[in-house]
Amino acid sequence: MIAGSASASGASFALLQLAELGLIIGHISVQVLEECRRNLAKKLPSAIAPFEKIVQRCVTVRRKLPDEHSLSLVSNQADKKDVPILASALEAEACFLATFNVKDYWPANTTRLEVLTPGELLPRVRLAFNRQSDRKS
Repeated sequence: MIAGSASASGASFALLQLAELGLIIGHISVQVLEECRRNLAKKLPSAIAPFEKIVQRCVTVRRKLPDEHSLSLVSNQADKKDVPILASALEAEACFLATFNVKDYWPANTTRLEVLTPGELLPRVRLAFNRQSDRKS
């Protein structure tokens, strides 16, 4: 979210554009939303306005925090501070979690969730669109 707000190029920005067009569904947990706002205020105040527009146009904010049961199910699948983010992604039934902190997540093989950087996710999205297009031809 921060990278896509700060630069009009790169995979993060492209994924947000796809979400704005409704071609993919973007979710953000309230925890990530607040963390982004804090970091932008400290480091990139000029990106706050674009960030807020992106939040409004491109993603659904998951305002409900994961409950204790959901957190306990994934407590050993992410860095301690990132457990609520993983739980929220799983509750949203997300297929992908896009992050530059891939090393902080190791979801169980029993979930369909894949943790990828935006640069790794974008080619996967392109491939899915190409397959869909090929089926229609």
